[in-house]
Amino acid sequence: MKDTTDIRPGLRDERGFSLIEIVVSMFLLALLVISFAPVLINTLKLTARNATIATATQIVSQQIEAVRAVRSSTATVPSCDDIRQFLLVTQPPVVDPRGVTLTAGWDTFTTCTASVSPGFVRVKVSVTQAGYSTATASASTLIFVTAGGN
Repeated sequence: MKDTTDIRPGLRDERGFSLIEIVVSMFLLALLVISFAPVLINTLKLTARNATIATATQIVSQQIEAVRAVRSSTATVPSCDDIRQFLLVTQPPVVDPRGVTLTAGWDTFTTCTASVSPGFVRVKVSVTQAGYSTATASASTLIFVTAGGN
C-alpha cells in the first residue's frame, strides 16, 4: 500500500519564521527606534531645563522671603540699612541634585531717601545658571522700610 500523507510532492512544512522575515522585522523595528530617538532626546533636554527652572524659582522665592524677614534686633520693620546689609552678603551657589550650579544675586534697589523712607523700596533677585549670562529666574518685590540710614 502506498503512503498518502504527502499528496503534493516537494511541499514542505512551513510553520514558523524564516531568517529573512526576522531580519526584515528587525530592520523595521530599528527604523522605528531611530525615528523616535530625536523626540526622546528633546524630551529629556526639556525635562532637565524645566527642573533647573523650578529649582531656580524656588531659590528666588526663598531669597525674597529672607529679605522680607530682615529686621534689626529691636525693630519690627526693617530700615534701609538693614536691607543694604542683607543685600551685601554674598549668597553661596546652590548645586541641585543633577549637578547644575545656580547662583542668586541681588540687583540694585530703589535708593532710600528722605522722600522714600518710611515707605517702600524695590528689590530684585535673579538666579543664574553657571555658564549662562541671562537669568534663569528672577522676581522683584516691594519692602516697607522705616527711616534709618541713607
